[in-house]
Amino acid sequence: MKTKLLILFVVLLINPISNYGQNTNNESCNADSKIINVPEGNGKQVTSDGVFSKGEWDDALKYTIADNFDIYMKADSEILYIGLKSAEPISQFGCEIRITSDEKEVFLLHVSGALAEGVSDFPATAKFEVNNNIFWEANYCKADPEKKAAWIEAGKPIEKSDMMYERKDGIEFKIYRKKFTDSSLKFTIGWIQVDIKGNQIDKKTYNYPTNATLENADNWVELILPEI
Repeated sequence: MKTKLLILFVVLLINPISNYGQNTNNESCNADSKIINVPEGNGKQVTSDGVFSKGEWDDALKYTIADNFDIYMKADSEILYIGLKSAEPISQFGCEIRITSDEKEVFLLHVSGALAEGVSDFPATAKFEVNNNIFWEANYCKADPEKKAAWIEAGKPIEKSDMMYERKDGIEFKIYRKKFTDSSLKFTIGWIQVDIKGNQIDKKTYNYPTNATLENADNWVELILPEI
């Protein structure tokens, strides 16, 4: 049985991959766009639980950034919402956003088995502090204690590892705008998809934009947020 999951990673952005740019519901934006005008939402709040509930993201910009992955963006006067949605429900997952408003102070927002944050200048660091998330939130992997104990008792079989976790549609970020000094941001996101077939693991690394690096923000996407 083939199981898709996303797992913890440290540095993704130094290994670009091929681009799967495809337009969806906005003719002016796709995975090749360098500047994104993030739309002002209609007031519908997003619960950062990984469930892309009906109506939550209807007012968001949406386009495909990799095979089977769409990105969603919207903002209001207080929050920038970013969603990474998989075409198939996922159990374990890991993701990192790097974002800056002045191209000097870079925030690393890490999601896996916990939330974590790092702050640096350029070149951006891969270091972060676990259980630290100042002015942002997202859903993360939480194993069911009983299912985890049973998995450990069974000898930690790889093919059963995802059974400890509830499947989600993806990752939903809420980033409070008071974290930044400006309404213009530079942004990049990376994640890993893992296919498990029996006891074999096949990892696939994604970056958006695909040519982003940690050296500077030259190839990151510029996000223009609605004026407060």
